[in-house]
Amino acid sequence: MKLFRFLLFTLLITFVVKTSVAQSPNILRNDQIQHTYDRFEILRKSDTTLVNSINNYDRKETMIFFRRSLSDLNMTQKDKYDLEHFMADNYEFLPSYEQISNDSIQNDIFRPGQSDIDDDAFLKLSKKDFERKPFLKYFYKTPANFIQLETPSFKMYINPVMQLTYLNEKNNANTVFQNTRGIELRAYIDEKVYVYTQLLENQRSYLSFVDDRIQKFGTLPGQGFWKSYSSSIIGNLNGYDFFNARAYVGFNPVKSINIEFGHGSHFIGNGIRSLLLSDYSHNYLYLKFNTRIWKFQYQNIFAELAPTSTLRNPGDNVLPKKYAATHYLAFKPNAKFEIGLFETVIFARENHFEFQYLNPVILYRAVEHFLDSPDNVMLGLNIKINPIKGISLYGQLILDEFKLSEVRKQTGWWANKFGGQLGIKYINAFGIDHLDLQLEHNVVRPYTYSHRDTLPTLGDYSIANYAHSNQPLAHPLGANFRETILIARFKPHNRIYLTAKALFTTYGDDRPGENWGGNILLPLENRQLEYGNVIGQGLKTDIMAINFDASYEFFHNYFFDVQAMWRQTAVEGVAKDQHYLGAGFRINIGQITYDY
Repeated sequence: MKLFRFLLFTLLITFVVKTSVAQSPNILRNDQIQHTYDRFEILRKSDTTLVNSINNYDRKETMIFFRRSLSDLNMTQKDKYDLEHFMADNYEFLPSYEQISNDSIQNDIFRPGQSDIDDDAFLKLSKKDFERKPFLKYFYKTPANFIQLETPSFKMYINPVMQLTYLNEKNNANTVFQNTRGIELRAYIDEKVYVYTQLLENQRSYLSFVDDRIQKFGTLPGQGFWKSYSSSIIGNLNGYDFFNARAYVGFNPVKSINIEFGHGSHFIGNGIRSLLLSDYSHNYLYLKFNTRIWKFQYQNIFAELAPTSTLRNPGDNVLPKKYAATHYLAFKPNAKFEIGLFETVIFARENHFEFQYLNPVILYRAVEHFLDSPDNVMLGLNIKINPIKGISLYGQLILDEFKLSEVRKQTGWWANKFGGQLGIKYINAFGIDHLDLQLEHNVVRPYTYSHRDTLPTLGDYSIANYAHSNQPLAHPLGANFRETILIARFKPHNRIYLTAKALFTTYGDDRPGENWGGNILLPLENRQLEYGNVIGQGLKTDIMAINFDASYEFFHNYFFDVQAMWRQTAVEGVAKDQHYLGAGFRINIGQITYDY
């Protein structure tokens, strides 16, 4: 708590500094607009130095990028629909009719949803184009906002969030369902401060392979506290009951620096997975600094994490604490190339932050050496190249520990801990509009992300591992795996979204009492081998899965979904089928699938 009292004090003091126009809330990573942004950049609809390896896209900056792309006269009607959809979602950043008129442009009003809007009219979009007669006088004054309040000094937009899903899984006697209700709120104060909140109340059960992981690690994917749920109305409806909140406040103390404080998660990378920092784990308390100077973007994240889950911490006791400090420096000279350097340290102290790690410009390895090397430091590289229109190549490298002489000898030394990612995106594949393909390969050696420190209350669990609430902060599988993913996305109609995914994974699991390097929660002292360690060692597990998702948007951000998956898990050659088919309904929430 001393850390965040200090940081909160610093945050409040900074408010007295004369501020410029603030940035804005981020677009959630599972939002369709992130893929639209990817498409436009790879197709070079607009050049930008906005760093998109930091996947918490700023809404205002993204609006600027898309409005610049309006001058591209080669956009298809589906492209225009994508842009129109995004503008409706971010109505607050559209220019007014008067601003358009002052630019000496005659604005011809159109109605959102038109598929035949011409290029000239599309260039003139303003707030007026999205206004309409509200439902019951107050609701949906614009297509995307259930309730909106706008004054000269304050703006607020509130939307309902809901997801109801039912899946029928082969050989699973339990009903697989999801019942999520909540709200999402965006607010702006004096055009200097922004606030975002998403509150979700959930009852749900999981597919059998996900439930196996829940029982093993004592935690729900992406969640924190939970309790058992059993319906008193519908028989055989059992699962978990939990609440989830994402909330933060942000502002700009100076033009080039943005400060954000709240509860949430982050993602660094251009792929389906991230080996550096992903949003797979539960939300955590953080203080984030984003600095943009010329073609550089520098992000600092200071976070408070939990070394265990609520199931492993019974009773109404405060969870133990650990902390993380992360740097990410990206250089993007143009839309064709981006490179980023990543550094993070995970450490545990008795109820206080290690203040030496607050230094935003020093190398953490140097600080760790000053402290006699007690902590878990990792380095990483992220790179993206768009060599030609329609093609993007990307990759990552994560280095935990390694000795070059041992790597050259290929001895399989346990401390050669590293991983890599390679991927390619093909937009408008084979000349077909909105057929997008992505191929990605990830590989991580055993014991990567693990560490040695333990606490007496946690038994055999390490405390400085790269995890939060018993959930990895990078890849969901932890370490000791190789994985290939192929995704095909196609939009045959403006309101229809089709996604097919094929997954091929090999990883090494542990038998009771063993540690072959896949479970990053276990301390390094319990490793099985000094030398001869290879990827997939231990209880070899092979997964083949094919997913198909279809969504129809029948009203703005209201979706009807159909889902299907064929999955086979083979443990040392013994196969088990885990297929499912189902459907659902959702409002203002992206589709999240568990596919590891």
